[in-house]
Amino acid sequence: MVVLHRRLEKKGIPISAVSLDVLWSWSKFRHKKKGAIQPSIENLETTTPEDTDRWRSSNADEPSETRSKILWRTRKKSRGRHADPIGLSVIYEPEKTRSLDVIFVHGLGGTSRQTWSKNRDENLFWPGRWLPSEPSLSTARILSFGYNAHFMSMGQNSIANISDFAKDLLYDMRLGKDRAMGDLGIGKVPITFVAHSMGGLVVKKAYLLGQIDDQYRDIIKSVHAILFLSTPHRGTNLAEILNKILAVSIFNHSPKQYISELKQNSPTLEDLNEQFRHVAPKLKILSFFETLYTSIGPKNIMVLEKQSSILGYPGEISKSMAADHHDVCKYTSQEDPNYISVRNALSTIINSITEKSGDLDVKQTADEHHELECLSAVSESPEDDYMFFLERWMSGTCEWIHSTQTFSTWLQESKASGVLWLHGLPASGKSIMAAYLIMHFKQMSVACQFFFFRFGDQTKRSLSALLKSLAFQVAEQVPEYRRALLNLSNDGMRLEKTDARTIWQKLFLSTLFKLDLAIPLYWIIDAIDESDSSQLLLELLSKVSLSRTSVRIIAISRRNVVLSSAFSKLAGSVSLDILSMDDNLGDIRLYVENEMQYMHGSVEIRTRVSHKILERAAQNFLWVHLAMSEILQCHTQDDIERVLEELPPGMEPLYHRMEANVARGNKSSDIEIAKKLLSWAICSRRSLTITEMAEALEPDFSAFLDLRHTISQVCGHFIVVDSKGLVSMIHQTAREYLTKTPKLRCGVDIMVGHEVLLSRCMQKLLEPQLRGGSERPITSDFLAYSATSWAFHLTKSNAGSENSLTLLIGFLQDYAVLTWIHYLATSRQLENLAYASQALALFVQRTRRLDSGGIALSHRPVDLERLELWATDLFKILGKFGATLLEDPSSIYGLIPHFCPKSSAVYGRFGKEMANACIMVSGLSNTSWDDSLARVSVGNDLQAEKVIVSDRYFAVLASYGTIAIWDAVSFEKKHTLSHLEHVSTIKFSSGGDMLVSCGFRSTKIWKISSGSSIQSIANPTDTKALDVTFAADDTIMLMGSDDRRVRRVSLDLLSGGWQILDPGLLQDSALEGTIRNSPCCISFNSNATQVAVAYRGFPLSVWTLDRPRVVNRCKRTEIHGRRPRNAWTGVNRISWNPISHEIIGIYSDGFIFKWQPLHDVSQELRANACEIACSPEGTCFATSHTDGNVKIYNYQRFYLIYQLSWENFVVDLAFSPDCRRFYDLRGLTCNVWEPNVLIRLSDSDDQGSETTRDAESTTLESMASERHVDMPSPIVALATFDRSIHCVADDDGIVHLFDRARGEKSELWRSTNQMAVQHLEWSPDATHIACTEIGGRITVKRVSPPENPTKNSKWAVTSVFDVRVQVESGGITQILLDSSSRHLLLASNRSAQIWSLETKEIVASINSKTPGISQRWINHPVFKDQVLACTSLSVVVYNWNDLTELFSFPIDTSIASRLRKDDSSDHGFPSLGPSYVSPFDVNVSTDRLMVTQDMSYVMLQSSEQQTNHKRVKDLFVFPLASILDASDNPSLTIRPLSIPPEIRARIEIPLGMLPKDQLVFLDQDYWICTWRVSTDSAPRRHYFLPKDWINAESLDMCVLTPRGTFLYPRNGDVAVIECDLGGPEMVQC
Repeated sequence: MVVLHRRLEKKGIPISAVSLDVLWSWSKFRHKKKGAIQPSIENLETTTPEDTDRWRSSNADEPSETRSKILWRTRKKSRGRHADPIGLSVIYEPEKTRSLDVIFVHGLGGTSRQTWSKNRDENLFWPGRWLPSEPSLSTARILSFGYNAHFMSMGQNSIANISDFAKDLLYDMRLGKDRAMGDLGIGKVPITFVAHSMGGLVVKKAYLLGQIDDQYRDIIKSVHAILFLSTPHRGTNLAEILNKILAVSIFNHSPKQYISELKQNSPTLEDLNEQFRHVAPKLKILSFFETLYTSIGPKNIMVLEKQSSILGYPGEISKSMAADHHDVCKYTSQEDPNYISVRNALSTIINSITEKSGDLDVKQTADEHHELECLSAVSESPEDDYMFFLERWMSGTCEWIHSTQTFSTWLQESKASGVLWLHGLPASGKSIMAAYLIMHFKQMSVACQFFFFRFGDQTKRSLSALLKSLAFQVAEQVPEYRRALLNLSNDGMRLEKTDARTIWQKLFLSTLFKLDLAIPLYWIIDAIDESDSSQLLLELLSKVSLSRTSVRIIAISRRNVVLSSAFSKLAGSVSLDILSMDDNLGDIRLYVENEMQYMHGSVEIRTRVSHKILERAAQNFLWVHLAMSEILQCHTQDDIERVLEELPPGMEPLYHRMEANVARGNKSSDIEIAKKLLSWAICSRRSLTITEMAEALEPDFSAFLDLRHTISQVCGHFIVVDSKGLVSMIHQTAREYLTKTPKLRCGVDIMVGHEVLLSRCMQKLLEPQLRGGSERPITSDFLAYSATSWAFHLTKSNAGSENSLTLLIGFLQDYAVLTWIHYLATSRQLENLAYASQALALFVQRTRRLDSGGIALSHRPVDLERLELWATDLFKILGKFGATLLEDPSSIYGLIPHFCPKSSAVYGRFGKEMANACIMVSGLSNTSWDDSLARVSVGNDLQAEKVIVSDRYFAVLASYGTIAIWDAVSFEKKHTLSHLEHVSTIKFSSGGDMLVSCGFRSTKIWKISSGSSIQSIANPTDTKALDVTFAADDTIMLMGSDDRRVRRVSLDLLSGGWQILDPGLLQDSALEGTIRNSPCCISFNSNATQVAVAYRGFPLSVWTLDRPRVVNRCKRTEIHGRRPRNAWTGVNRISWNPISHEIIGIYSDGFIFKWQPLHDVSQELRANACEIACSPEGTCFATSHTDGNVKIYNYQRFYLIYQLSWENFVVDLAFSPDCRRFYDLRGLTCNVWEPNVLIRLSDSDDQGSETTRDAESTTLESMASERHVDMPSPIVALATFDRSIHCVADDDGIVHLFDRARGEKSELWRSTNQMAVQHLEWSPDATHIACTEIGGRITVKRVSPPENPTKNSKWAVTSVFDVRVQVESGGITQILLDSSSRHLLLASNRSAQIWSLETKEIVASINSKTPGISQRWINHPVFKDQVLACTSLSVVVYNWNDLTELFSFPIDTSIASRLRKDDSSDHGFPSLGPSYVSPFDVNVSTDRLMVTQDMSYVMLQSSEQQTNHKRVKDLFVFPLASILDASDNPSLTIRPLSIPPEIRARIEIPLGMLPKDQLVFLDQDYWICTWRVSTDSAPRRHYFLPKDWINAESLDMCVLTPRGTFLYPRNGDVAVIECDLGGPEMVQC
């Protein structure tokens, strides 16, 4: 005891702060006594107030050792702390579906159970004993998290900190298991934390880390509330005392880092609070604080003051508790007031979550709802259709279905997925039955989703519309699915232009069907016979058997041969029940009896009328409805008798009578109105509202007094207007009658009708008052229909119509076409540009076909060519400028036309002819659209080998195990990964957040967001991976290798390494005449259920993976028209069709084949293909050939739809996930192509439509296009001289000079070895140009303009310096000539040299003063004998002659926007083993340095690589005068201009400063912007760079001249963009 006392005195610890009795108990009895209790400053688990009082009163005279023993004898014996679980464990699981997860987190010195148990009594463990019995909390699952925060542990000083505990919590929330080793599923329902003391800090840190980590973000989004119980948000003074005690302990106790972090106002807590306050508004926060002193030995201490226990945030609820720090989380009974306070808080939270959501839904935020709408692109809710039919339902009808055995049985079998087919005759009340069933399921409070196909509404006929609507409805009702879709949305997925198969694959097969929901889903789909593709729909629905969640589907339709066959096929995959609706006489009788109540007359008459109607009803509700409508309008008994006699049986005779009545009973003007109304109702793309219909009829008729009344009067019963004011035909059969029956006075010719509607839409779009551009809002009701529907009417109208051609030319040559595009962009309906392009192309094709058939419009060929140009332009505008239009719709007027090629229609009409053009673009040699979207390089001395693409990124595998990753939208290079050995294959995870690379010795898993390796797995020896894939929701990986083995590894248990999936898998038996050698390629199908293995001496084989067996072997019965000796051929390449599960491949003789393994059906195409890739949507495939060509074929029919001709050999091919682009590898470059044909395919309304497939196929086949690419050598260096002259060097070593004033280009010189130029620099006096080549050759040329410039005169070029230097690691980073052109500076990251141009020798050299920080050099703007070396930290002035340092001035960086470097920033994927460790020294690069154009400022941009692998940019702008002032005052610190953080954050690339302090920069969206320095004004946006211009190399070289002209390298040219940056902006930011 004395020794301990002396140690405390030496440390300066006041003994009065802590009782010596307690200290004695900490030390003397720390050894392992059974039941020993150790005190805790924070949790105080050892001493209760009762214990302390008893100790003091009865043992005051006892020695301290005796008193400690007495205390232990009085404590209730309980299990030790080590018995309490570590990690996340389930305490209580509700019987029903849980509505909330409540997670308890203990504090310092506590455990997962004892912290919450009074006196360590298990019966007082209130989270497990009392909370589940509370009625309001019985649906909450309760969990407790334990972690090793036992401060009395002995041994080495613990480096664990709060951040480590937080990461442990996150890890368990994602990968923790329940007792049955099942996933905990944290994040599927809202989460509430209850945290005591330091546990609250752990929860706060975990919440912050999870916010910025892709692996945990979806879980953290579910955190709803936090209850803090005495949490030291601002620390406690007792923490420092406790660590000092542990430091002097004679029993080897050690101080703990996490205790240090609890010190009052510690940096950790201040940082934590600063970050947490930004995210706290998203949470419900309740803070409870102690009010009683805590007994520690003989002392009473307030462990935590109120001000430290509450956050003080808006919305926070705080409450005092009559408890000390020990008992604030322990209660005596369920009547304990403190327990009641906590219980009530939890009850309030769960009630706020479950209110108005029943047992099923958790209320979603408005932001989530909007995000779901954007993702699903649902045009309108099916609720309107539901209400339309429900309003027509009569109580008592449809109830017969419950008495049928089929429906009752189907309804009871809710645990398995199944389909019920309800079929009935036309007009027999099927849609009414659908509405009734929806109402029934809603009353049952089950999850019910529905959709009504409407043949008369083009927007409600496609499978895409159905699937998007179902997905949206499920997400609205099921929180787990909603979160899954929001994650897809966060990954950039959008469905506006996605076909039905892809939607089904991504939203249902890969997402919804993977969820294991506790409730079944009920889908009701009405009128599937009216969909565009009923057969494809049933084909997709056959896959519901794969769903883990029960999906119960009611499909309603007519019965016909096609559907009967399709349903029979469906029965082979999923449980099918069939129920006929033909026997509906009971419902018809109820309906008639109900209607008879409104008929005047005797009972006898009503009975006789009812009897006659029922006799002739023939199960047709519509016939009965129309008959009753006529009878109820009769005034006399004779009228009734006549109507009964005249009413014909059957619908067609009845329609004939109705049409005759319309024609006979109306005057001629009324008949014209009726015909117009019928034309619009039949031909419109969707149902029009009354207001829209009135506007559509305006040119022909004056304003209607009451159009609804007019419709009922002049159209008989053919047209109905629902409660929403929508006008539509009464039934599909009525539409068919009026359009197919000849010689009707009110009949409608479909083609003529569509031409009339096209004309009206064009008239609307051409109205002068609509040409308001961005200044006047467009408010016409009919405009929306006209803008989105004219293309539809064009495709349905007469081909070769002179009137249509005239309308189209007038529209496309008018300013109205730009207004139309502006409107589409504003309303976010740009996909209509693709539809319009298709319609124009189809119209031109059909018209020319008529010309060739002798029906000529020979006097209009120029107009047809103009339409053809516009068809191309609309596609290209959508593809190249779509994102810009959505961001700034007004850019279509003054900007976009100028970026279009000179030969395009839009430039010819609106580019060169605009007198008041905002910008002028010149310098580009390509005058026509190209299909190239981007071209990126993997780097010199590397060979590209394989390309893979995800939604957000694309990656290229190159030689030496190098993997380069780019952003798929901006084409910005994100990471370069190094596997450190040769890699044979790579693959993205299905979520796109991970990448796996397989080398010979190891397989590595990379996290895309950080570019770090998160795991490495040893590979089997002497094997090469031929394919690898993720499976089971990215929880396992499969690898197929050349030793004919398939191996698996679990990402949850990587330590187990690769395990052979099945010893018999791929072990084929030998076949006669075969050589079973190593496979040449292996490919897993999209859902990793089958694997295809190709050999050169053995047949292509397909195996199943779950129960290994050979599905089939590919046979070839005929080769080149001859029967082969062997019934098979070797295969070189294979690719799976992810939709049809067929294989597309290349035989060893170059033939392309398609093979269905299950049915052994194949198809061939003669070709000489080398590589092959199938599109993700399965609609097309691409091949490469020895001559460098790439061909794209229609998958179904094998016809060519596109060919790209380029001489460079193709190494690999890949499609983008949306199928709008394809990628190819040639040499060291990856090329991204976006041809029209792929945009056309992806923008088709529904790829599976049987009604559109043939027309589309014919169009594409006849429009197969060919593009020849003559890609110039890319520019690699750019240097400007004055306002009108610049030099460029290309990849072939050729240097050109451009004189923009004279419009001339001349070659100055070219490299003798054709080596690529690396740097190009003018001398300040413009007499010399310095140049470096990759091989280390340095040349300086003296240049002078011609004395008497003529058109062909050239500049004089004389070589004055030509040496070759040894290039060190990292290469030459910069060259610079002095003002007299006597010296040349060569700089690298580590050193700088001065060369004499005269002696060609090094005259001075220095090493970098700032290792790890690169610097850039510029000539002193005033003193010509000085040169400046600048970094983000300082400016150093050197003498040009000998690099003598003259001055060094620090830069004040306090106003820079540096991110705080937090040791917790490396919070990546859950640690599964040895993880990636970032370098200790950060890399700071000086990227740009310039004296601004107005000679007033020096501008420096630097970037710093953080520990999370992201680069953070900083910008420093300081007045030039400050350098001059510093020369006079060597101790001066340079202070940059203050740039507001919001402005600084937007600057991607600074370009300079123009007069009047106009800072010019490229923002993060690549818009040229200006901002007036030191003002409160917002930046002004002037113009943008097209997205296909964006690449890192060009951005590094771009430059702004003193006149504000912008120079930008583009495909071997330099684009010159002139704009008055001092004038009005295009967009106010």
